[in-house]
Amino acid sequence: MKITLVKKIKEDGKECKKCLQVTERLRAGDELRFIDKIVYADMRDPDSVGLRLAKEHNIDIAPFFIVENEGTASIYKTYMELKRKVLNKGKEPEKKKTSKDFDIERLNNEFEAKTPQELLEWGLKEFHPCIALAWSGAEDVAVVDMLVKINPKARIFTLDTGRLNPETYDLIDRVRERYGIDIEVIFPDAAEVEKMVREHGVNLFYQSVENRKLCCNIRKVQPLKRMLSTLDAWITGLRRDQAVTRTVLKKIEVDENFGGIIKLNPLADWSHKDVWDYIHKNNVPYNELHDRGYPSIGCAPCSRSVKPGEDIRAGRWWWEFPEGRECGLHVKSK
Repeated sequence: MKITLVKKIKEDGKECKKCLQVTERLRAGDELRFIDKIVYADMRDPDSVGLRLAKEHNIDIAPFFIVENEGTASIYKTYMELKRKVLNKGKEPEKKKTSKDFDIERLNNEFEAKTPQELLEWGLKEFHPCIALAWSGAEDVAVVDMLVKINPKARIFTLDTGRLNPETYDLIDRVRERYGIDIEVIFPDAAEVEKMVREHGVNLFYQSVENRKLCCNIRKVQPLKRMLSTLDAWITGLRRDQAVTRTVLKKIEVDENFGGIIKLNPLADWSHKDVWDYIHKNNVPYNELHDRGYPSIGCAPCSRSVKPGEDIRAGRWWWEFPEGRECGLHVKSK
């Protein structure tokens, strides 16, 4: 049996009141552990997973629950209905896996010499469906290709900050079409973005490091935090050769910034050349900006092409010192 909770994101970027109440009731009754997957019906995105599920099952309200059992899907429109007909009948969930269940040091020693695919296979075996790849729309598309080949139902999400390049949006659509997969698109809270822009301006990030980090926090970190709260583990495309801030990157980490969740970095020991050899060999679709001198791609105002001989991340927040060029998604806790 698998239970999916479909929650609503309103036009202002916030969860609906009933969705928040349902989450609290599940948490208060220690029943959130019974929910296998949470998806969002985002009113700003007609193609969001939740809206497509609502249309498929002819549902016009949210939140609602989809219970799949032996090939049959049943819809429950209220928490009490789910509790009475499903939860009270004793659905036994798998125990939520945490970092305490693993010897991280031993696992890193074991996987250091293994391929990215071997680490991904292990991650999917241990955590699916409560593990997902955070795809940036850049060269980590190589991980998308690997993941889908291992399990076509592997989960992939991306953060739409509202300031991405047109080429990145185009790649998201091309990847969806190429692999026939869902990509969960996560958006920032619209009210927080509006408040930030009113108080600091549209391009506040050029004014100071503090402003830039504020923008990254609202547009990227907080949406990621919301997504990771529904998972047991996540996957990235980080590499040690990308920046001075990533030279000690491990293939398996405990991400204390996001509640101690397991974090897998299958490309940690790969080089820039390794990634592009894989992309070309496997005919993987990639962001067109890479052909225009963008080895590293983030938001449009904060990414530029690099000159020959420059570091591959020299085009990211180029007005700052290299030692501080992180958005907050992958910063080590002190």
